Amino acid sequence: MIQCFEKPMRYRQYLQSLLPSVLTMIFLSFYTTIDGYFVSRYAGSDALAGINIVVPITCVTFGVAVMLATGAGAIIGECLGRGETERADRIFSFMCVVLLVFAAAFTAAGLLFLRPIAVLLGSSERLMPHVLPYAFVVFLSTVPMAFKLFFEYLVRSDGNASVGLAMSVVGLVLNVGLDYLFVGVLGMGTLGAAWGTCLSITASALIGLVYFLRFGHIRFARPRADWRVLLKSCTNGSSEMFTELSTGITTLLFNLLAMRYFGEDGVAAVTIIMYIYYFFISFYMGIAVAVAPVVSYNVGAKNLDKIREQLRYSFRTITTTAALILAASLLGGPVIIHLFVENGTVFNITWEALKLFSPVFLFIGYNVFLSGYFTALGNGRTSAIISLLRSLILVVVFIAVLPLVLEERGVWLTMPCSETVTVLVALWLYRREGRPPEAAMK
Repeated sequence: MIQCFEKPMRYRQYLQSLLPSVLTMIFLSFYTTIDGYFVSRYAGSDALAGINIVVPITCVTFGVAVMLATGAGAIIGECLGRGETERADRIFSFMCVVLLVFAAAFTAAGLLFLRPIAVLLGSSERLMPHVLPYAFVVFLSTVPMAFKLFFEYLVRSDGNASVGLAMSVVGLVLNVGLDYLFVGVLGMGTLGAAWGTCLSITASALIGLVYFLRFGHIRFARPRADWRVLLKSCTNGSSEMFTELSTGITTLLFNLLAMRYFGEDGVAAVTIIMYIYYFFISFYMGIAVAVAPVVSYNVGAKNLDKIREQLRYSFRTITTTAALILAASLLGGPVIIHLFVENGTVFNITWEALKLFSPVFLFIGYNVFLSGYFTALGNGRTSAIISLLRSLILVVVFIAVLPLVLEERGVWLTMPCSETVTVLVALWLYRREGRPPEAAMK
């Protein structure tokens, strides 16, 4: 399957190559959304808000797993492109050990300080009965959650994105069935939703484990500590980690401001807005993660023409997708919101917010793609600049300023403004240093 990284493609073939990765990212975005859907239907809007309070916890796990997967994946891809399969195996195995140590430590710390963490994340006493059970199981799920993400990214570097899609499909189907059983039938509320997600993620991670144990080109080997490679992986993948961690910080800030302006109903509205955001951004994430291993491989193989081909097709696809997503968000917004709540206060807050928020989808695709592209090139510094601007620095600036001028409308305009400014910087950086120099490829 790795040979497909080398061959020229027509645009139709390129779109077909995107499909497994895009679907994988869409299904990944559904995990929390499914919890929200069943909880909102069977346990009410307070339970829905309680789930959103816990989102920053999952962002930490996502951040570290994606950092190691994308950072190490770029190095592994270059090794495979040079034919250094044994070194690729050792790096892969060492990263698994590092991830396991982190996940175990994070689980222990979270369970030990569960209630203080819930308070720190902005939970009110009214939401605490929904927050604590969900957070408890989320911390218990750290190990399978981390490895599910890690394996899903690395199967693409192994040239087998269809395995990542299978992992996501199995996990998604199980999550829907278990959430219906635990929340809809047994009435377990957020605790049932958390267990449904935990068990489905575990099943998905086991598929990835079996693949790398028995079928992958990349295989488990005796790990050898290589701190230089670990540092390079963390540095190169830092932008993806910053994106995930910043998502948690942004969610926390949105929750606090929504609580101030609208109370618990505002937090429920933020939850629905974030579900819509995660769903639509997953299309762009799918493009980025599909192209990244191709770029990394061809950096190692010194094939500049293939990288140019992928860039040309990707920009064309992102431009078309952005227009379609913006139209879907504005025209289909009420239908999507009604999946979670009926007409009433939460619906009204969410619909007014979505109309202001939707322009974010015009430019975010370019930012997500270019950040991932620079990571694939091994240029973690530039990738981190784009990621930090769009997901943290500008968000904090605009969320501090806009509500002072526009009150609650300023909250919903924060992310569109952040992405608009970032895309100008990202495109400038791409023109300046985004094209692999000819000399380096010879």
